[in-house]
Amino acid sequence: MRDRTGRDAPEIIRGWLRDPAPDKGIHLADEDGGWIFHSYTDIAGRALRIAGAMREHAVRPGDGVCVILPTDVTCAAAFYAVWACGAVFTPITPPTFADLDEYTAHAAAILAQAAPALVVTAPGLTPLVTDAVSAAGLDVPVMEVGAAGSDATPLDDLAPTTECALLQFTSGSTGIPRGVEISWPNLATNTAMITDLLCWRADEPMASWLPLYHDMGLVGGFLTTVTNQEDLYLMRPDQFVRDPARWLRAMEIARHTPSPSFSLGYLAHRIRPDDIDRLDLSGWRTLAVGSEPVELSDLQSFCRLVAPQGFDPAAITLAYGLAESTLMVSSSRRDRPITLLRPASPLRFGEPVDMGRCAVFDVDAEYPGSGWIAGLGCSTPDSEVAVVDDDGRPVPDGVLGEVTVRGGSVARGYLAGSPAGSTHITDGVLHTGDAGFLHNAELYVLGRMGSSLKVRGRSVFMEDVESTVSVECGITKGKLAAVAITDAGSQGVALFAETAPGEWISHARTVIRGQLGPAQTVTVITGGRGLIRRTSSGKPRRRHMWQMFTAGEMTDAVVHEVDGTASAAAASTVASARETADDRAVPTLPAQRVAQLLDTALDSVVVPDNCAIVFEGSLAEGFGNEGSDVDFLVVAGGDEELPTLPTVLFGDGRRLEVRTRSLAQLRHHLETVADHLATGTVSELDEDLLNRCQRFLRSTTIRTSALVDLDELRAIIDHRRFGEVMARWWRHRTVAVLRHVTTLRTLGADDEALGWMRDALVQAAKAWCAERGETYVETKWLPRQLDRIDDERMTERWTAATTPPTPDADSTGSWWVAATDLLAEIGIDANEWTDARQLRLARVPGVTTWTIGSRVHVVRGVRDVFVLSDPAAQAWRQMVFRRPVLEICDRGDRAGQAEHRPVAEYLVEFLRLGVVGVDWAGAGPIRPAMAMCEVSEPYTPPPATSGPIVGLGGAVAPPREGVAVLSPLPAERFASAGLQLTWANIVAENAREDLVGALKSGQGGVADVAAPRLIAMIARMVLSAWGVHPLPSDVTPAATLRRILPSPMIEPSTLTVIERAAHFRFDDILSSGGDGLAELEVLDGLLGAVRALVGSDFPASFDSRDQWRRTLEIAYDWVRLGTHLEVRLPLAEAADLMNSGGGQPHPVADAPPAPSTPIGGGAR
Repeated sequence: MRDRTGRDAPEIIRGWLRDPAPDKGIHLADEDGGWIFHSYTDIAGRALRIAGAMREHAVRPGDGVCVILPTDVTCAAAFYAVWACGAVFTPITPPTFADLDEYTAHAAAILAQAAPALVVTAPGLTPLVTDAVSAAGLDVPVMEVGAAGSDATPLDDLAPTTECALLQFTSGSTGIPRGVEISWPNLATNTAMITDLLCWRADEPMASWLPLYHDMGLVGGFLTTVTNQEDLYLMRPDQFVRDPARWLRAMEIARHTPSPSFSLGYLAHRIRPDDIDRLDLSGWRTLAVGSEPVELSDLQSFCRLVAPQGFDPAAITLAYGLAESTLMVSSSRRDRPITLLRPASPLRFGEPVDMGRCAVFDVDAEYPGSGWIAGLGCSTPDSEVAVVDDDGRPVPDGVLGEVTVRGGSVARGYLAGSPAGSTHITDGVLHTGDAGFLHNAELYVLGRMGSSLKVRGRSVFMEDVESTVSVECGITKGKLAAVAITDAGSQGVALFAETAPGEWISHARTVIRGQLGPAQTVTVITGGRGLIRRTSSGKPRRRHMWQMFTAGEMTDAVVHEVDGTASAAAASTVASARETADDRAVPTLPAQRVAQLLDTALDSVVVPDNCAIVFEGSLAEGFGNEGSDVDFLVVAGGDEELPTLPTVLFGDGRRLEVRTRSLAQLRHHLETVADHLATGTVSELDEDLLNRCQRFLRSTTIRTSALVDLDELRAIIDHRRFGEVMARWWRHRTVAVLRHVTTLRTLGADDEALGWMRDALVQAAKAWCAERGETYVETKWLPRQLDRIDDERMTERWTAATTPPTPDADSTGSWWVAATDLLAEIGIDANEWTDARQLRLARVPGVTTWTIGSRVHVVRGVRDVFVLSDPAAQAWRQMVFRRPVLEICDRGDRAGQAEHRPVAEYLVEFLRLGVVGVDWAGAGPIRPAMAMCEVSEPYTPPPATSGPIVGLGGAVAPPREGVAVLSPLPAERFASAGLQLTWANIVAENAREDLVGALKSGQGGVADVAAPRLIAMIARMVLSAWGVHPLPSDVTPAATLRRILPSPMIEPSTLTVIERAAHFRFDDILSSGGDGLAELEVLDGLLGAVRALVGSDFPASFDSRDQWRRTLEIAYDWVRLGTHLEVRLPLAEAADLMNSGGGQPHPVADAPPAPSTPIGGGAR
């Protein structure tokens, strides 16, 4: 047995390169739903050739090599090429969709620390990588490796190794990457641990979509599989995001896979049971869930989705790990139940945890309340887990502390010069910085208590908060300690300061909220020396301090309360002159506080002289919270057009908004509402206008002016009449939504209908509240308003109705009945919206249909082009406008046109895309709008970018699944690119004809003109197929292609041939006795390869009448579309083709008729 902790470790990880398995390998997901297989024999050959190229760059054992490559076979080979050289491998993620300047800075920070001897990247990434190398202050070579790998002489044997194998970077508390040094024994140990966890048997493939630059994807998915020489089905993360069901399809073959928790929830949300009803997942043996805290709801949703396909929840293992332990630390076992705990509060560091409730994971069980955590396995001989207190002393089972790890997977340490962080390695012990405890020897992790907060997906570290406050407020950093508060519902920061209170507190709140956002709690605690409790090494005991504070044990501290939530009963509030119907609304903030905040605002904003100022918004209404902004409206005399956009300020820890309106503007708003009420056209009012009026009418006067009569303004439409307006307006919107609900239910979109129905209940409640004087109707405050109206029965019924039902049919059916009854009680009769016989299919202006080749394209407006799948095109032909929707669905299904799904499923998607509409008989178009939103617009799906975009037959590939995909090009650009592609093919045929004729005639000079023209047209074909418009100059085709289309859009081998062909000199060839036919064969091969790449099966235009006719037919399809969209045609002859109807411009004997307009062609 080989010693994985000693000299055998390198051989365990890379030894397969000497004897790779010829029948196993990596199956890379392609862009058409298939897999491209590369055997380990192939990968090993590639790796050794790339290693040979690295050796030519003087890479020696122990040198660092950074690899920046997209996930493909070259990337896999390059990883092992580094190790074949005995070098240290550093993976760096390639650029995705992030800001390129940010990416360059990130890569440069890693490169500066890694100080590699060589950087390996793809040809298309070279400029960006070179910039990053320069930004890092390095002078090291950048080696390009294309899709074909390297043609260097293979390395003849594996080079000796040094201790470090992998340099894995992870972010520290400052956000600066930290380099973790992973040894060969670390890798050998961890891959063996993972293999043991999976109980891996021979001939069991692995599947993974995780990035190879993340420890879970690299070690858990990739290295462990390759080390075992088993098959790996590998997807890119973007492929998973676009088509998560593909991962499940891979699991029909694979037996093991890693996954973070969130992706299971994402998959359960994206995929319908019908999408996977033919899958057989009964062979799935292990689903290793890790990388982040586990969400029980994600696990349950996923299991419910895949259980009918044979997935056994016993396959789930929950793992804990981190880069400093190579990857895996511990994991639950496949053959044991997953244990769950819900610890009771409070949790005190160094004290026993009240275990509260205990349970075992079950797919159908309910786990009430929040705070459930799952067991993550026990210590093993290779990974010893312990929990310690702040001083590093072990604590007993059941006591909360910091998780530590000791074992063969713990990294050697951090790269010299890496920034310090809460995670550190001391004397072979990994201190994770994670809070947790052991229960019955099993590990439970709570997270990183007191050290960071997640704000909008990013981490805010307390060290950074302390530094910022120190600089901004002029307080020594050593006198500050920030503690992250992660309690449910009160996330924020507690700032402890060993200094006297003063004006700095207000500024500190503003500074901290600038990092966290205004909704976060900021508590400031001041005291003398000793307030900040510290460890023996001088570090703040953050968690301990917060626990002491919440327990009331900091008797020497002064607490400076947060503002904004003072009880109105405890302080005098701003005086109100509102009428009786308003009396129940009392401003949340006390009068003195409002006056202080107004003064703060006016210190920064210049307002007109002699203006009136009112306090408006949710806080003035009596709602709001500490995160609510404080709104002031300045009303100036006169008729000046003052801006609508507010000035946003931050003062004393609050966000302040100051809006301005002139007297004339505000009067016009109110008179507009009054006029619409008088004429019965309330439904035509704009929601923004109503919102401005309701805010003003519900406001509190802070400052009066002789030039502004606020009472006169309020009298234009009094509170009672404005309530009538709001009730009518919301009722009209509710009915529109309900008719949309009926449409969706008729078309089988029940889940979507349920969501809209819940929103209809919100809007109906707003109408009901407005009838009762509650005109400041914001969705988030509805429960408070219902409470204030004090109709307990209505509140209970509305709360129950807006709670989504459980998935079972009985519960859902009862919910619909209850919701319909509630609406009737509110005053919206079922006859207004439930009769599906009133639904009529409607034409949408600007939607046209175009058949190009055999594909149906639907153009929305003049911008979006949708390519219909074959069954969707069949369903499209069933759409007959002004006919009942029920009739269309019934006729289409009886006709058997839509073979894959009922016509209703296609129709509802057409409706979502906005290529058809639905009317309610006698009432016109159904135009629903969600509460606080504009009228719903057609959605735009993610564009299809799996390959070239435009072909001679239209879009390159119709959707394999679903109804339609969106061309990533606007309609006019789609048409322009298609016209360019067509004419490039025609000109290429003409250039080739010229070249052949010149060679036959011995005209070398003519041939030297024709060949570059042909090459230029080949480049144009590629660029046009990828949607490039307008086209760049043709002077340097290869360089242009390389600049605009990075790999893998075009194969490096194709660029090599173009560069080679550009150097052909036919005059010299013919002069020296050659015939140029070999060179012509190269050009013909290049033309054929490019046409295959872009999907252009083009006729030999000038070979026969039939070929020319076919050429005209292709061109005419594109000219029709281009003319309709009013794009610039490539040349004047194209207009002639349009005028001739696609035929020859002059009568031709025996010519076939011009192509006719297909059914559905032209404007619909």
